[in-house]
Amino acid sequence: FDYGIVPGSATVFVRDKIQNMGRLDLTLLEGVLVVIDVTEATGYMVTSCSALSSAGLSVSTARNVQSHTNAPFESMESLLLAISPMFCQRFQELL
Repeated sequence: FDYGIVPGSATVFVRDKIQNMGRLDLTLLEGVLVVIDVTEATGYMVTSCSALSSAGLSVSTARNVQSHTNAPFESMESLLLAISPMFCQRFQELL
């Protein structure tokens, strides 16, 4: 998904084999840091986010991400399509 996030920004920082879950963070092109939990039971879920600047796009995207916090998604692609307008635009360009 490097075409829709800041390249090299995705980092896995929790990998729990007992609970079969992972946690990663990544930075959206809009300048929003997003923490995502991944489990077999719930799929992909944003657990927190933070705008990295006070620019309008960063702040408005962070608000959109917050409205999707703790909502489960079946795939990373569907999650990013819901929370990132720039990801959505680049995804459509690749089709």
